Amino acid sequence: MDLNDFSVIEEVTSNFYSNHTYEYQHNIQAITKSLNGFLLILKEYGVKNYRFWGNQQPLDEISARYLGEQIYVRTTLRIHWLNTSQLTYYKAVAIVTHLDNFKKISSSLTFLLSLGSERVSLSQFNNQKFASTWNVDLGSAQLYDVNRTLKPTTNSSMTVLDDYIDSKLEHLKHVFANQKISSNLILQDSLIINKKFIPVDQTSYAMPLEEFKKLYQKVTNASDQFLMDFFKVDENEITSITSYFLLLNKIIRLIKAQNIILTDITVSDGLAIDRAQRTGLKKQNFDELILTTAENMATRYLTSKSHRENVTMIALHLFDQLKKLHHLGKRERLLLQVSCILADIGNYINQQGHYNHSAYILQSTKVLGLSNTENLIIAEIARYHSSESPSSSATHFKQLDPEVQMKVAKLSSFLRIADSLDDSREEKIQKISISLRETELIIFAYSNQNIALEQWSFTNKAELFEKVFGLKAILKQRRQLQ
Repeated sequence: MDLNDFSVIEEVTSNFYSNHTYEYQHNIQAITKSLNGFLLILKEYGVKNYRFWGNQQPLDEISARYLGEQIYVRTTLRIHWLNTSQLTYYKAVAIVTHLDNFKKISSSLTFLLSLGSERVSLSQFNNQKFASTWNVDLGSAQLYDVNRTLKPTTNSSMTVLDDYIDSKLEHLKHVFANQKISSNLILQDSLIINKKFIPVDQTSYAMPLEEFKKLYQKVTNASDQFLMDFFKVDENEITSITSYFLLLNKIIRLIKAQNIILTDITVSDGLAIDRAQRTGLKKQNFDELILTTAENMATRYLTSKSHRENVTMIALHLFDQLKKLHHLGKRERLLLQVSCILADIGNYINQQGHYNHSAYILQSTKVLGLSNTENLIIAEIARYHSSESPSSSATHFKQLDPEVQMKVAKLSSFLRIADSLDDSREEKIQKISISLRETELIIFAYSNQNIALEQWSFTNKAELFEKVFGLKAILKQRRQLQ
């Protein structure tokens, strides 16, 4: 793909392998043979700079590591695993960028449904902005396995499947129980349906609700032979078609969709956009999707919006003014911003030791668009943003890679200072300036109020900054002109 205009230069596909660990292991020779064939094509084009991604949804950390090493030994390719939140993010980025009339479509309530191997993601857009996303533990591999298991053993497989899918959607029923208005649904990764309906020279197809209803009735009442002929697939591919239509119909009814847009724009398009952005070929910025997800999580856990906004403002000011000191980049700045938003979510569980509770929540809940390592960084920043500091004796900290340790320490030191300057939660300090000297950093806090509490908190929390950067941080108050 040409990253200047996203035109496809050559498309290569290989055999389909079921997304299970044992299937990968069983087919490792065939998989690596296909990859080596792809490397030959890259060589023919003279491509020397390339990157290799994989879907980690069906694999745990250890299995992914094993498989990655097996692939590397046989191909010299280092695989970059994508978690569910990253897959959802890149798919959304691709739709926002490439789908015709997306701005017009998303000016009203619009949902993006992406079917993954292990999970379904449902993202909401409104007024042309990303609003929220939900994951359902029900993907193509699960639908395939359940349907394959049920079909030979019961005559009422449709009823069982229907109940099974219902149970997986239970939490969404509460989310959309009070929705009154109709919506649009963008359907992603529905390969078999796409092949049937999307014209060869197009990337999407608009299907009115009535057309879908007729198609749904046809599919759910059809024989296997009819489905094979209708969709032009073999018997191995029809196993999950009916169950997929059951799922799709339930979600359409749940969100009151009136228009369904089929698209073959997928995660690879999103990855290409990301690479173009990171290499400077494109100026698009999709950080808002990540930040909106963080804000939604902070709201769900009832944190103070004014406090997190004030802390974020101060922390980012420190980051921006001290670039020559920390040598971190734009991505680390984003991680600091996300950490400022989410640091206090542990208060929802218990105010005592809330920083540990914040870390626990963030380890269990991935932020949209962040890698496993990036999620680990914000979890550890949350752990160390309050009274606890990183040290060689801290179990969580010493298990981190040295490079990650330094990022956590640097970003935590900024967040700790920013948090101390709003210790009263009264936003007494809404502006700071800094003076960087040879042995010290002087922070001028502009406020006409009594900031004795902030001064005391700063004295305690600024110690980490001195340990990390070798500079003593000093807080001085400046009065503002009335």
